[in-house]
Amino acid sequence: VARNTATTTTTTKVKDDDDKTKSISSNNGIFGFLNVQAARTPAALLLMTIRICMGLAFHIFNTIWTVSLKQRFDFGPSDHGKFMSFVGLSYALSQGVVAKFILNKVGVSNNKGRVRVLLACCILLGVGRYIAFRTTKLVIVYILFACIITALGIINTVLSADTSKMASSEEIGGLYGILAAVESGSGMMGPILGGALAYIDPIQAPLLAVVGFYGLIFCMVWWGYERLVLLQGNNMTSNKKSP
Repeated sequence: VARNTATTTTTTKVKDDDDKTKSISSNNGIFGFLNVQAARTPAALLLMTIRICMGLAFHIFNTIWTVSLKQRFDFGPSDHGKFMSFVGLSYALSQGVVAKFILNKVGVSNNKGRVRVLLACCILLGVGRYIAFRTTKLVIVYILFACIITALGIINTVLSADTSKMASSEEIGGLYGILAAVESGSGMMGPILGGALAYIDPIQAPLLAVVGFYGLIFCMVWWGYERLVLLQGNNMTSNKKSP
């Protein structure tokens, strides 16, 4: 009897251990990174939507931008190389110098100031891309793209900095991973959507869609960025500081 009891106890323990192992595997398997509590909050969903809209606007614009440069300024490979070098330099300076300077001026705890910076960037991105597409002067294109790329660098820096405050150290990597996956998905859908819009009108439809997406981002930032994203970040920071 004692032997049977010991055998039953051992079998039950092994079964419990197997159940725990399966539970851990289901949580930490190939899709385990999706099981991030911070990614299911309204603030994270707002950030995902903003990232999706930014990605769609960027990739839809690229479907018509290269052709436009060829038609207006007879761009060749050398011209494209110079232009992309200028874009890369502007983006590096915007994130390494301009964004840091502006955020230091605004202040870390100035929530309304951060929102205003994002709203200004949305306006620059939407209006700047529209005018850059319509102008017939190459100098104006370079000037506008310096402003556009600077705004893009600033908005990406602010969003990344605020995202880092929204989750615990155990979940922050998963949150960044989900946001990156969402943005990559918009990179696949953007050219498809741009091509579909071109059937309606090869120029106006994609261009207006780009402006519309930045207008939507403007509304989302104005409506919910402070009350959702910054509030959650501030709460997480307070919880980390409290004993």
